[in-house]
Amino acid sequence: MANRSKAAAYHGVENVKFAPRTADGYATGAAMLKVLYAKSLNPSSLLEATEQYADDRLLFRVPNDKGYDVEFGTTAPDPELDKAAGFALEGANGLLSVGQMSYARGAMYYEYLERDENGVASKVKCWMYNVELGKGAGTHTTDESSVSFGTYTYPARVYGDDLKDADGTNNYVDDHGVGRKVFMYTARPGDEGYDAFGDTVPVPKLAAAAPQA
Repeated sequence: MANRSKAAAYHGVENVKFAPRTADGYATGAAMLKVLYAKSLNPSSLLEATEQYADDRLLFRVPNDKGYDVEFGTTAPDPELDKAAGFALEGANGLLSVGQMSYARGAMYYEYLERDENGVASKVKCWMYNVELGKGAGTHTTDESSVSFGTYTYPARVYGDDLKDADGTNNYVDDHGVGRKVFMYTARPGDEGYDAFGDTVPVPKLAAAAPQA
């Protein structure tokens, strides 16, 4: 198992991609959309808990992990992403913004930098699974003595995929028969397959030596 050290800082976001869902999993190659000019990507955990009481005391809490809400910011709307998400269509004279009939899902990829206490940077690569995209929101302000650039933010929700066993064929279950959802898969330098991690959506599976927790 890898011995992972804690980073002293992290920053940046770049090389964002969106791989729409297909009948066989997720889009590959040219069917993956490269989303240019990312400004921000902010996953917020959707974790709740239900409490069980008896004999005038709290017995335990059951976590209910629903994934992540995400705000993804870009410098401007992305027409190809809007079309893939189903709320834009090519019109006779331009791009049509249309009513969204359903939520498109896919996997979203991004990269950022971590730094150790000596300031040495390393690139972190991350996939988010079963991501649901919503309509973006923009801002427009008048130009005055200086230009104020607009912003554009897409809401998204990460539902996750089933964790697979080390063979990648069957769903993983622990010693108590319980499975897990995978919301994110993160690779750092030294991890197996790191160089090609962003080329295709990897199957979320356990390492062969992973403990049965």
